[in-house]
Amino acid sequence: MTTNIDKVDCLQTGSIDSLKLRFELNNLDFYDERLSENLTVIDSDGNIDSEYKRKSKNYLKDNPDKNYSIYASISENVRVSKDKFTDCLTVLINSKQTGSNYFKGINKQTIKVIYKLLIDNKVFACSFDTFLNGIPTDIDIKKDYEMEMDEYKEMISVCELMTKPSSNRDKGCTTFKTATNYGIAWSVRTTSKYKTSPYTKVYHKGIEFSIPKSNGGSKEFKDCYLPNTNTSNVIRIETTIKNKSHLFKLDLGFKKYNLNELLNLKQVDLDFILSTAVNAHLSPRNKSMSFKPKQSMSPSNRIYLNSLLTLTADHNYSIDRATNTLLNGIESKVSKSRRKSVLTELYTDHIKGTNYEAKSTKIDSIFDSLGWV
Repeated sequence: MTTNIDKVDCLQTGSIDSLKLRFELNNLDFYDERLSENLTVIDSDGNIDSEYKRKSKNYLKDNPDKNYSIYASISENVRVSKDKFTDCLTVLINSKQTGSNYFKGINKQTIKVIYKLLIDNKVFACSFDTFLNGIPTDIDIKKDYEMEMDEYKEMISVCELMTKPSSNRDKGCTTFKTATNYGIAWSVRTTSKYKTSPYTKVYHKGIEFSIPKSNGGSKEFKDCYLPNTNTSNVIRIETTIKNKSHLFKLDLGFKKYNLNELLNLKQVDLDFILSTAVNAHLSPRNKSMSFKPKQSMSPSNRIYLNSLLTLTADHNYSIDRATNTLLNGIESKVSKSRRKSVLTELYTDHIKGTNYEAKSTKIDSIFDSLGWV
């Protein structure tokens, strides 16, 4: 019997992957008082203790069949307005908690699944309206794509090459090129410069879903909730919105800075968030830099090819127009003919109808989608 293989939902569509959601205790009908045994800290900007997971309670720790987690904690004397301090409960929600809807992310439909999950596990109890009024922090926005591994490696190389130079860990990049983790990250999750250098990463979901949880992967989750979905070539870009002040800087039209407003973001807003992050870390884009031919060539031919790439990729010239432009002013018919032959051969060998051209088009389409300018 043949098993149907499904494609991944919502490719090239921005969505919310995870966030921490905070509630004032006096707004809840019930909360697990055992959470008071291990307190976490929230600073004046709403940032949560970097050791949140270690200090918080995992409600599914003893239920490994779920293949995801529910972390919650309580923080005392949290500043919730200019003159108000109160105790708060914070819960980590993520798209794995939606099970088979994982790739759709957290939206107006899937949030109801998460709300019920939290109520059923007796983390707390409140009305759905109260839940939607929770305050989000550490919001991860993601977008998924499909591409072959050799294309993906080229893409990571381009991102590394085009990263704005900096020796500051809050601005530079870190690349990961191992069998279990291939990708690139900019800044760090704990950065204090999140408004100008937000934590952003590109990584391979296919690899993650092929590795067991014991080795840092999510194979068990994939096998349980997405058994017939082909995730082998799925890659993801993800960036973090740290807190209310970061949301304010992005100027997305928030008034209450709550979960409901977050869920009401339009696709253009999610694209803007990702584009802002990408352009914060990468130098101005040059399509012709996307690929480097594998074959060695003379310096003069390298210059010719760079010129062709600039005209055809960056300025959308046809090959005839590009060739005529580059040969303009050469009066000797013999010299002009020889150089035209060289240009034509370079175009044929390295651009037209080759894997080079196909990969360049694929990667440039992703860069277009990410809004890298």
